[in-house]
Amino acid sequence: PTINQVWMWAAVLAGWISALLQAISGYDQHAGRAHAARFRHDLLLVPGRLVRHAGQLTLRLPPGRGDLLTDALAVLRAPRPVTS
Repeated sequence: PTINQVWMWAAVLAGWISALLQAISGYDQHAGRAHAARFRHDLLLVPGRLVRHAGQLTLRLPPGRGDLLTDALAVLRAPRPVTS
């Protein structure tokens, strides 16, 4: 029974992480909530490569494929106000 509980909590956690990533990236505003496979295909399975130029790492994406990923990274990098 313990292994079943571990699998159940792993599945719940994966669902929460997917929903969180969709909310942070704004993906759910573009196309509504996506099934995990669609979300992975549109946002996470974008081919790209890391390039080092002038001492900085840059993620190079193919034209027209990384729009949602670029938006998500911009949201994550944006400064947030500190609340206490």
